[in-house]
Amino acid sequence: MKLWTPLFLILILSSCKDFNLKKQSAEEILQEEMKAINWKEVDFYPTFQDCGVVTSKQESKVCFETQIKKAVSNRLSQQQITTSEASLDTLVLELYITEEGEARVENLRISDKISSQNPKLEGWLKEAISNLPDLYPAQKRSVPVALRTELPILLE
Repeated sequence: MKLWTPLFLILILSSCKDFNLKKQSAEEILQEEMKAINWKEVDFYPTFQDCGVVTSKQESKVCFETQIKKAVSNRLSQQQITTSEASLDTLVLELYITEEGEARVENLRISDKISSQNPKLEGWLKEAISNLPDLYPAQKRSVPVALRTELPILLE
């Protein structure tokens, strides 16, 4: 028994050197975490006060798009829009929402025919976006972030 105790003790102590305990600095942990985050997607889309409390990404997206389309529809309903013969035309509104919640039209993709028939259409759309109610910015990990998005608008 006396012989086994020192041998057992030597065996245990020599095996501890095989445990490679690597300490990571806070900076290394932060870098690993930053690489794991998908920065191309937001956790919540921008929201309006009318949206109330949103609890999911999908809910915030639906409310955001609905409110934008409603504002555009209200503005365009005040105007006489000319479209192609008995068909629906679609334009794509490219929006940029800043970290402060300011929305602006970045680009407008519209057919040349609709554009020539309605030369003031772009101005009306920009006016509708500039007159939006207060907008809370998109969020990523509870931090306000800027967002670029595209919304198709159907013209009847």
